[in-house]
Amino acid sequence: MNLLLDDFISTTSGKISLKELLTSDIDYELQYFFDEIQLSALQLLSSLTTVVLKPTMDELKIYLECGITSKQYDEAVAKVNTALFDERQFMQSKSTDDRKYFDAPITKMISGIECGDSGNASGLFSETSNADVVCPDCVPLLNYNLHMNIKAESFGPAGGSTGIRGGGSISTLIAAKNLKQTVLANTMTTDFFSRYKGNSTTNKSLMWEEPPTGDIYYAHKIGLERGLFATAYHISFDRLNEPCVCDICGNQAQQSIKEFSRLKYTGTYGSTKTGRDSGAGWWPHPYTPTTKKNDGVYPLCARGEKWQSWENLTAYVIGRESAKALLEPAPIVAQFKEMDGGANLLVGGNIADQGSVVGRVYDLYSMPEHWDEKMERVTKVIDAGLLVKDGLSKAISKIFGVGYDKNLVAGIKDKAIYQYISNAQIIVQRLLVDAGRTDLAQLRDRALLQLKAEALSIYRSLITKYQDDLPLFKALVKGEKSLLSIGKIKN
Repeated sequence: MNLLLDDFISTTSGKISLKELLTSDIDYELQYFFDEIQLSALQLLSSLTTVVLKPTMDELKIYLECGITSKQYDEAVAKVNTALFDERQFMQSKSTDDRKYFDAPITKMISGIECGDSGNASGLFSETSNADVVCPDCVPLLNYNLHMNIKAESFGPAGGSTGIRGGGSISTLIAAKNLKQTVLANTMTTDFFSRYKGNSTTNKSLMWEEPPTGDIYYAHKIGLERGLFATAYHISFDRLNEPCVCDICGNQAQQSIKEFSRLKYTGTYGSTKTGRDSGAGWWPHPYTPTTKKNDGVYPLCARGEKWQSWENLTAYVIGRESAKALLEPAPIVAQFKEMDGGANLLVGGNIADQGSVVGRVYDLYSMPEHWDEKMERVTKVIDAGLLVKDGLSKAISKIFGVGYDKNLVAGIKDKAIYQYISNAQIIVQRLLVDAGRTDLAQLRDRALLQLKAEALSIYRSLITKYQDDLPLFKALVKGEKSLLSIGKIKN
């Protein structure tokens, strides 16, 4: 099977090819059982489209507006060494030394960061038997997903490497009106990417064609195509001549893959502390928002199980600067914003803890039709949510003065804040649906009203719960006044 020529994409209408997806008028929908693989598929398909089309921004605008013909695809793919995208070669470099390979069940590839042995791995499935055999067509998706998410500790005592994006990074993608438009909207253009890379001489070879060497993999030497499919392991798959029903896509296949073998690279990317300290530099991965600090660039990651993506939504699209860091949107979002396109935003990834999955993020946000003109509306909604969160935090903090055990009162506060953040996720998504059609002042007031009502509901449930504990009750009643005093956001 060849990723640029053959049918390997699982849809609700059966397997299709990249050419069929990009040139057909049929509205296909992906069919994979795990959100992680759906997210991986969107990034992989857009990266493959980048390799085939290599569009400029002007060309991509035409593709988005007019589509791509079969002739255009054939002419473009004829310029690509398609042999490198055969599924038996794709992202599978081979070691030239005599180090020992380590074997692992295919299950460990599904999240991209799952070590598979710890008790908190329930973010994906309760039993590994739910995903222990895959078909050859899904192997490229799993392999890509692992290399885009892997962190060094994910393989435990056997040792590991961290990928070019850093372990457990959040991905932000453009979500257009259908699958074809989504794949095209997330295709990186050569001229926009050059703004991040400059005119430095880069290696354009794919890493399974020419694996990286040395102790440090310098970002400025990695070209667009090489970085899109950057690897951190030599990998091979044990292919069995046994029929299966794939646990990833649900399709029947004549061959099965249950295990893979891996050998970590000896060098390191700028996504690690060693790489940053050695001056490797951050490679600007198209789908990765970042945080710039004094000591280097970091991928934006979920901050624990209680984190919700809406808190950073403004940074995902516009960017945000604080005294300690500069949060910047992923290049693909910055590119689409400049094209003044109308689409929604998909935020996805896994919440990791020491190489294990403890939760997942897969959120779709409605965006105004014209991002540049109306993005202030999104900012007003997020600012309202954060303002109320801060007010709720300050109100509950009154209980720290009653003299009780600090761990006890901190637990009360943390639980209430988490409940607000979690419930606000749905409120924010609902508010953004009408953000482009609502007057700015009305939208701001509506956001403040609904989010404040949610915070008050949570707060008053605390008052009721602790009404028989006089010190806590008095402190909470006093704090309610400050929560009620939250006013409208200033223009």
